[in-house]
Amino acid sequence: MLNFEKTAKAYYQKLYAFAYHLCGNQADAEDLTQHTFYRLALNIHTLKKEEKARSWLYSTLYRKFIDQHRRIVKFPTVEFDENDSTRDYSEEQPEYTIDYAALTDCIRQLDEPLRVVITLFYIENYSYKEIARMLDLPIGTVMSRLYRAKTKLHKKLTPSLKTAYVVQN
Repeated sequence: MLNFEKTAKAYYQKLYAFAYHLCGNQADAEDLTQHTFYRLALNIHTLKKEEKARSWLYSTLYRKFIDQHRRIVKFPTVEFDENDSTRDYSEEQPEYTIDYAALTDCIRQLDEPLRVVITLFYIENYSYKEIARMLDLPIGTVMSRLYRAKTKLHKKLTPSLKTAYVVQN
């Protein structure tokens, strides 16, 4: 049987990072991660092998994310930000700069199925086979979603690269 504390120490940071890439904000990522470990505490007796824990944790977190996403789509909320019109654009980085924040922002703009696959593959370092098992998809679907996600990211980021090249020369 698994040891809860050992499992939590081994996977907490990675699960939080995955959750953050899925939902894009700290509070929701913390909630998803906490829910996942709550579910682990309730079901730890069903997991016999350590190697099953990783897949189980990621699958549980992803399913909770999907449930929340469906609820948000069905019952949307709108937040009003009084300071939005006073936003200072002068301190933003130029369009041609590509950094981790820009890449993360582009990933967040991808449709959810593409965002999940690219995050699991490149950020969490899962194989096609592991992703397919976690998401209950055929490997070909995982590969095609990964290809489409990379193509969309390339299209979003390439104009920035061309601008950077033109500006520097």
